Amino acid sequence: MKMKKNKIVAVFLFLQILLIGSVQARCDLESFQFGISYEALMSKLKLDNYYVRPKQKINDSEHQLNVSIEIVSAPGQKVCNSEKIFKDFPVEFLLIEDKLVEIKVIRLSKSPVLINWAEAIYGEKQNKPNSFYSKKPIANWFWKNSNAMIIYSIEPYEDKVSELMIIQSLNHQNSFDKMAIEL
Repeated sequence: MKMKKNKIVAVFLFLQILLIGSVQARCDLESFQFGISYEALMSKLKLDNYYVRPKQKINDSEHQLNVSIEIVSAPGQKVCNSEKIFKDFPVEFLLIEDKLVEIKVIRLSKSPVLINWAEAIYGEKQNKPNSFYSKKPIANWFWKNSNAMIIYSIEPYEDKVSELMIIQSLNHQNSFDKMAIEL
């Protein structure tokens, strides 16, 4: 009896370790905290030595407005090496005024996979458009969590589908407003 109990405990502990490991392996793009600087982003991505810092300053002398916009594109496997769906697809980071405010992923595949990952991380979107379930899906929608707006779009491309996911900070809306005014 004692031997059987020990086996059950051992199996239970093994399953606990296995499940904890799989949860930690999940790539949460929000681990790239909104509001971090370019230097912090590059350090987290471990890309410090590979990129020359891009910077686009928009000047409008008539309105005397300035906004600094930076876009960093990184290989998906550098961003989320634990997730196969990011392999060979870039992840784009938008910084406004040296603050990370948006993350974008575009993926081309035989069938929708990015939405499954997104819903596992950010929560499931209920009542998807019927067109999402068609043979050649074309749809878009958005949903929110506590600090981000998640925007998803899918459309057919030849015999594949193109998926787009944008995660925008809800706490940096002023940066988007300033950029929109200045553009």
